[in-house]
Amino acid sequence: MSMKPAQLGSLNAELPPLEEDLAARMEIIFERCPTLHGFTVQDCSALPEEFRTLALERELVVTDIGVYPNLNTQQCEQIYNEIAVALLDFLFERPAAKDVLRGRTFARTLH
Repeated sequence: MSMKPAQLGSLNAELPPLEEDLAARMEIIFERCPTLHGFTVQDCSALPEEFRTLALERELVVTDIGVYPNLNTQQCEQIYNEIAVALLDFLFERPAAKDVLRGRTFARTLH
């Protein structure tokens, strides 16, 4: 592991590294949504026009939400909202996260 120059870390010294922070937030999402098995975050430019209104921060959209067992629409919306709120919160606190999230698929890790 390489050491980063000290001055880089001092600005956000109180924040964990982006990937660690992201992993912790994902764990919370999966804990809160026991039926959620995974989802993808895509750039909204890759989507048909009618889906772009769902974009977070006008750039990213949550797609391919996998749940098991199957849920009704209302339960799926709740899961979508859990994910969206957590990601928006993350993006608000860490603007650099946009590039980290774009094009990623997150899946439940089975212990």
